[in-house]
Amino acid sequence: MIENEKLAICYICCGPTYRKSALDKLTNFYYDHPNLYYCVLMDDRSYFKDLKRENLVVNELKDFYGEFPHLEEYESFLESEHAEDYGKKFLETNYKFPFSTMRFHLLQAEKFGVANVAMLGTDSTIQLDVLTDEHLQKKNTLYNTVSIWQANISEEKIKISADIIKERHGLTVSDDVLVYDTATRLFVLEDVEYMRSVFDIWNDVVTTVYVENKIGYYVGWVAINDEYIMAPIYDVMGIKGVENQGLNSQLFDVRHNPQEERFWAC
Repeated sequence: MIENEKLAICYICCGPTYRKSALDKLTNFYYDHPNLYYCVLMDDRSYFKDLKRENLVVNELKDFYGEFPHLEEYESFLESEHAEDYGKKFLETNYKFPFSTMRFHLLQAEKFGVANVAMLGTDSTIQLDVLTDEHLQKKNTLYNTVSIWQANISEEKIKISADIIKERHGLTVSDDVLVYDTATRLFVLEDVEYMRSVFDIWNDVVTTVYVENKIGYYVGWVAINDEYIMAPIYDVMGIKGVENQGLNSQLFDVRHNPQEERFWAC
C-alpha cells in the first residue's frame, strides 16, 4: 500500500464495451485517496459524466489535436453516433487501435504533478494492496506484465525506431535491447520534467513512423502495437524493467475476456 508516493492510474478506452469496462473498474475497484489520481483517455467523455472520483481528469483524444495536429490524421479513435453500429464500422473499416496514444497519459499525469504512471488496458487492474512506496522509489523503472524478450538493433522493427532516435535526437541505441509487452505497464520516472522528455521523444518517434509511412511494420490483428517502437526509447532514456517477473504478475491483474470486451462486441 502506498502512503507517501503519488500514483496516476490511467485507462484508455474507445468504443462502448471498453468504455463500460473502464467505468466499472474506476467505480467499483478503485477508491479515493489523496495520493491516487485517475486519468481517462477516450472517445466520448460524456460517458463518464457521473463518475465521482476525486483527482480525476477525463480527456477525449480530440483535446490534443490542436497541439499535435498529426494525431488527428494518423491516430484518431474510431467514432460512431450509435453504439450498435460501432462494431460494424470496426470490421468494415479494418480499424486498428493505436496503442501509442497511451503516451498522452503522461500529459494527463503532468497536470497533477505526478511522475508515477500506470497505463492500463480496460481488462486490467493494478493491485494497490501489493504496490508500496518502495516500488515507487525505484526511479526510471518500468513494471510490466505478460512478457519480456530481447531483440537486436538489426531487426527492422527495432532499427526504424533506433534510426529516428539517432537522426533526430543524436542518441545511440544499444545493439541489443529488451522488448516489454505494453498491454499493462507502470512507469516510475524520476520527476515530471524527465517524464515530459520521455513523452517528447516518444511522440516524435511515433509521429515520424507515421509520416514516413512505416507504421505497417507494427500493425497487428486489431491494434497498432508499439513494443518495438518503445524498446529503443527505453534504452536511450535509461528506463529499465525489473527482473522479478513474479512481482510484476502480483502487481497487475489482467483478465482477457474476448467474448465481452472487443471492438466488435458492441
